[in-house]
Amino acid sequence: MRVMRTLGAVVGTVVLGLSTVVASAATATAARPEVVSEPYDYRSFECGYPIEVAGEFTSAVVSRPRSPKEPDVLYFHGRFSFREVWTNPGTGARFVIRGTWLEADVTATLVEDNVYEYTVIQAGQPFVVEDSTGRVIARERGVLRYQILWDTDGNFVDFLGVDVRGPHSSLNTCRYAADLIGLTNSTSSQRYTLRPAGTTGSPLGYVEYLPPSYGQATSPLLVFLHGSGESGDGSADALAVQAEQAIPRHIAYDGWPDERPFVVLAPQHDDTGGGPGYEHCDDVAFGGSCFLTTWHDRGHLSTEAPCFTPDEVRDFITYAVGAYDVDPARVYLTGLSCGGFGAWEYLEIQGDAQVAAAVPIAGEGRPAWEAVGCDLASVPTWAFHGALDDVIDPQGSIVPITGLRNQCGVADEEAGLTVYPHRDHDSWNITYAQGSPVDIYTWLLDHTSP
Repeated sequence: MRVMRTLGAVVGTVVLGLSTVVASAATATAARPEVVSEPYDYRSFECGYPIEVAGEFTSAVVSRPRSPKEPDVLYFHGRFSFREVWTNPGTGARFVIRGTWLEADVTATLVEDNVYEYTVIQAGQPFVVEDSTGRVIARERGVLRYQILWDTDGNFVDFLGVDVRGPHSSLNTCRYAADLIGLTNSTSSQRYTLRPAGTTGSPLGYVEYLPPSYGQATSPLLVFLHGSGESGDGSADALAVQAEQAIPRHIAYDGWPDERPFVVLAPQHDDTGGGPGYEHCDDVAFGGSCFLTTWHDRGHLSTEAPCFTPDEVRDFITYAVGAYDVDPARVYLTGLSCGGFGAWEYLEIQGDAQVAAAVPIAGEGRPAWEAVGCDLASVPTWAFHGALDDVIDPQGSIVPITGLRNQCGVADEEAGLTVYPHRDHDSWNITYAQGSPVDIYTWLLDHTSP
């Protein structure tokens, strides 16, 4: 269940949990609490290795109309709790995340039509971490005040913000997983460095990882392109936000095995996207695909660049090869979502000038395919997508790869395609993680530039 899969983050827990709780409260008028308990389980790859999560979420909600004249506008009061057991299936090591809190809707103000702004107060301990003996490792407590828009049908409209009071610190579950059940073959966080813009010869700030073998032998280089949610100005603060996703996150929390030989560099793009000319993408299916295709058709304008431009990627790789002890014949490119699109766009413009192989994930590759067709075959490419992705159309990976195979005669191992049948837009954590059903790292290292 998607709501439950975010319970590791305090704010995400409350906001997404409310989308279920308040919607049900909007149809409940009973004076007695409506108690619901729901067990769930899933396998997480967000920390860089598989973790089995088994939990239960319980809610007890009472709601009442704001007034007899407004029976569709409801106040609610609820008691909520959850308990999750996180287990490393390889070692059996485990720890517990649990929480208990009260929530009350204290105001409802009409915004427009049937949309109301609610102030929801949460108090209690929504996040407690315990080791396998029951010893408390970390605890959140205090008061959170949320502003959220709902309509009178119980539909979530918008999240306006949160006011934090008390010793909340946005606990990161991967930090505790690393200490309590993490990999025994990773000390990657010790070789992880933020390189803000202006501190190096690159105009882009970036995250740097150097393997234990760096300096002893020439290393392969892996350049990682982030998604739109991690865009920023390359400052230290912005890079810290970028580092909470995918490969940088795995590295930061010791989820990246020491034996992987890559120098990993993850530049940050400053999103200048949007503006006139994109309005037609607001109300269409796969709006992300529409937005990115429109930008491609407008000539990769740097003044409205939602993702990395081909020139940015080219220039960063040029910088990296000159600044680090890496093998120019073993340079690899990967990216997710906006970064996956950026990888496809780079391959369209640059061909095999710099990279030996590429792995675009949840990217939109159809514009590149339509622009240059079989010229994309110059770089071995393995594309990944979730079949349930509703942001970037899975055809964005399927069309160019099947085109390379069927129209250009490229062998399957040089034009790879993996579509996960039960995954949505996040098809990257499972792809990048140790214990994944695929091994992109060995596949990358099997390729060298001429």
